[in-house]
Amino acid sequence: MSSNNKSNLEAVIKGIQTNKILEVFNKYYHDEIVMYENGDSTNRIGKAANRKAEESFVNNAKIHEAKLLKTIIDGNNTAYEMYMDFTYGEHRIKKNQWAFQQWSNGLIIKEEFVEIKTPSTPEPSTNIKSNLESIIKGIQDNKILEVFDKFYHQDIIMYEKGDSTNRVGKAANRKSEESFVNNATIHEAKLLKLLVDGNNTAYEMYMDFTYGEHRIKKNQWAVQQWSNDLVIKEEFY
Repeated sequence: MSSNNKSNLEAVIKGIQTNKILEVFNKYYHDEIVMYENGDSTNRIGKAANRKAEESFVNNAKIHEAKLLKTIIDGNNTAYEMYMDFTYGEHRIKKNQWAFQQWSNGLIIKEEFVEIKTPSTPEPSTNIKSNLESIIKGIQDNKILEVFDKFYHQDIIMYEKGDSTNRVGKAANRKSEESFVNNATIHEAKLLKLLVDGNNTAYEMYMDFTYGEHRIKKNQWAVQQWSNDLVIKEEFY
């Protein structure tokens, strides 16, 4: 693990904010960098391919605002949420976006972007890490409903890749969780990464399960916001 990850990440973020995207890309990204946009890495493998994508953005975009909302730093795994307001071609775009980084020798070797919707920030909480670990263990032990009942807020909102349809409030979300539990058999739920920073947490998990008659194997990020030791917002992609 490099001790420079925090300062290097701050430099990357400042580069975005000061229109020096290519300069920080050249300096802080690994030759074997792989980038994902909502899970898709098409044409984003290796530094040369990713520099072309960055050049295309720089040449076609005008950034009006790039406001840092949150950062999470945990060893070689980091993440930040940013509000972006920019014009691309003739289109004005305003969005919140999470970026997740994996570092190797002080350089970003993997970066994943996902667009999200964000409610207001909840008040501080205390027992978050242990509660999150209990949720993860509940998934692994097939006790999804038990941990949902115990660790999720009455006002919980859940998003699947930015969509919260039928996922607002505890009752609606419990119905969705019940549907999954009644139709799925989990074969493996392997924790890959865990990030904890105040009221903001995230984990990446490898999931192998059968849903109905379909066997599904995938890596999935889950991002949480907490209020009074309970998850009040959760996003999956």
